[in-house]
Amino acid sequence: MSENLVLVNGEIMLQEEAFIDVNDRGHNFGDGVFEIVPVYNGRCFALLPHMNNLFESVIHAKIPGVYMIEELVEFHEELIKATGLNDCEIYTQITRGSGAYSLAYPEQCVPNLTMYAVPVDRAKLAEKRAKGVNIITEEDLRWEHCDLNSLNRMPEAIARQKAFIGNAFEALFVRDGKITEATEGSFFIYKDGILWTHPEDKHIHKNITRRLLMERLAGELDLQIIERAFDKEFACKAEEAFICGPRYEFMPVTKIDRTFINGGKVGTMVPAIESAYLNFVAQECPSK
Repeated sequence: MSENLVLVNGEIMLQEEAFIDVNDRGHNFGDGVFEIVPVYNGRCFALLPHMNNLFESVIHAKIPGVYMIEELVEFHEELIKATGLNDCEIYTQITRGSGAYSLAYPEQCVPNLTMYAVPVDRAKLAEKRAKGVNIITEEDLRWEHCDLNSLNRMPEAIARQKAFIGNAFEALFVRDGKITEATEGSFFIYKDGILWTHPEDKHIHKNITRRLLMERLAGELDLQIIERAFDKEFACKAEEAFICGPRYEFMPVTKIDRTFINGGKVGTMVPAIESAYLNFVAQECPSK
């Protein structure tokens, strides 16, 4: 097993041998996009939907297309095989490429592709899931196109640092008094027999785990979902709350700032959703 490997423009190499030009626009301006794909049992989960997400961001950012989805699928498989990792995440980043220092796009620019595997301790996540996590709220100062997975993530980094200093698991963004999402996941509450979440618009990331819940798991569990913006006060009166995303799966939230949800205890709905999710994962990513 060799975790110290990266894929740069289609070639797998040791991290210390990898080179990205100092004039790369991702480095200078955050001019690029990213996607994260979870890996279970050495197999990518929901790879094609994640790659479609990536390509939507590439198109939105008007980054020239260099690789086809089929090639990126191949790169994922090659990287997993090379690293030998069974449980991890594959981080993919595409920048506009190198060019003269100017905000305007260079006339001729070849995009740079970078990919690497991040080991995931899902047992540790399961321990947190069993107890639930506390989160803090933070003003949402991100730009107006969160639906584009841009490399410009300074607001998320600052919010997560505040959460870290405050001994919180995550930070929950609030824009114009309404909760949007967490730094790395969608936010849901369970109230009066209904799941509530912010509408999928330009103020939240496109989240494949969220989509899976809404298009498949909710139906299996006979859950109704309402997409409507709500405030912190409404959320704190919920019976259950959770964050979902490729990095968390479905993580119960038992405290928001200083207010406990469900008396600070994990309820029954979020574990049921997590169980349905893992059953789906097992079908797509069976043990070898």
